[in-house]
Amino acid sequence: MQHVQIPSVHLVLRSHPPAPARVGLVPQPLSIRLAKTALALAFFWGIVPYVVWIPPHYPWPVLCFVTGAVLAYRWLNGRYVVRWFAGTCPRCGALLRIAEGAYIDLPHPLTCFACHFEPMLQTYTLADEEEIAADARGVRHVLAECAGTWREERVWDEPYITCSRCLARHHATPALAAAARAENDRGRLMDDLAREGKFLT
Repeated sequence: MQHVQIPSVHLVLRSHPPAPARVGLVPQPLSIRLAKTALALAFFWGIVPYVVWIPPHYPWPVLCFVTGAVLAYRWLNGRYVVRWFAGTCPRCGALLRIAEGAYIDLPHPLTCFACHFEPMLQTYTLADEEEIAADARGVRHVLAECAGTWREERVWDEPYITCSRCLARHHATPALAAAARAENDRGRLMDDLAREGKFLT
């Protein structure tokens, strides 16, 4: 039975917060990939001299050559076979699809057929996420001047912190969750001071 790996992945798109994703992958050893690549090239390129005699003579050699090249590229670069996938577009929230049995590598580009943007499925580490998400204020918003509050939510059993206004989303690591709570506390304090100032005037 093939062992299915579930790496930590998300979908990223420039100028948009990352979107959650889950994927089950079966690793393909290099030896198997090389064997499949060699077989594809040997078979399809090997029959080119024979199919050239089949009328109409022109398309068959080209078709065999292209098929061999495409399969060889797919198997050589497909480090994983997809068993299942679930993910949403970072821009429009539409569900994205990767066919079961597809050969992919990570990072892997996808096309959203709802908004026609191309998010990237890639792995992440919590340490990298903390470095990317942190800024001088605490946790980075999509809009620098955003005054929204952070809330914790779970998407596909993964914890996130999400801004109520700009919808920035980050993985809820302990450090980022603490920074988000501190920012919320500062925001509530500023609101209280603003209300007191109104009453005094």
